[in-house]
Amino acid sequence: MASSTGIKRIDHAAILVANLAKAEGMYRRLGFKTTPIGRHNNVGTANHLLMFDEDFFEILGIETPTDFNKQWADAIAEREGLWGLAFSSDDVPATYAHLKAVGFSPTEPREFSRPVDLGGGETRQARFTLTYLEPDAVPGIRAFVCQHHTPELVWRPEYLGQPNRTTSLAHLTLVVDDPAAAANAYARLTGTTPSPRPGGMEVPGPGAAIRLLSPSQASTEFAGDPVLRYRQPAPIGAGFAVANRGALRDRLHAAGVAFRETDSGAVRVGSTEACGVALDFL
Repeated sequence: MASSTGIKRIDHAAILVANLAKAEGMYRRLGFKTTPIGRHNNVGTANHLLMFDEDFFEILGIETPTDFNKQWADAIAEREGLWGLAFSSDDVPATYAHLKAVGFSPTEPREFSRPVDLGGGETRQARFTLTYLEPDAVPGIRAFVCQHHTPELVWRPEYLGQPNRTTSLAHLTLVVDDPAAAANAYARLTGTTPSPRPGGMEVPGPGAAIRLLSPSQASTEFAGDPVLRYRQPAPIGAGFAVANRGALRDRLHAAGVAFRETDSGAVRVGSTEACGVALDFL
């Protein structure tokens, strides 16, 4: 993504779940390896991550209600599923200044941390700086920017190498009434140039792309999936790059997970198997 924005690429996507332990089990059934539980200091939330070489997928739940995580609790009360999209930056304060200059209203940069158990009684703090965009800054999802100060504690060798052969995030899919207008908002955020796709627009990477579909196109591509009932605009799908689709299909068959082949050749797992998000393996 354009360096003038201070944003490099999509860092991770986050889903909100009502029961973190249950959600972890569902994703393990899909053939993912999850990280040990991570608890965010002073925030009351906890997570498991699906780690890839340059990005990751976060399963996020609430352990202790707080004023800060009330926004997440309210979202979970409506539905589980995709909620947040994090963009990476090497300098969040500078990116914060840029976002304000182009008309966004981000929150003041804030420091976060969570303990990481390294084994043998050693624990270190993974540290981050975040700034959140206002809730309606970009349609369909809550966007924020993340700076990793300790990436070596997040991308640990033992967390990498997914059993189902997934290698990275490929795209996020959102349903919006006006894909062209939504694409302009994302372009202003990322500094990229969107392009048309059937029934919508696509905001390119590098890394994962953002697909913006009209309601009619979403109804065609996701026919029969409960995600179509979500109040729009809504994030409904995540795509993953996978090294071997045959091995993936075998693993899903062995686990008794229902899936189908899409017209584009992806292996799709419905949202009921993945905590409110339809998954495509490409």
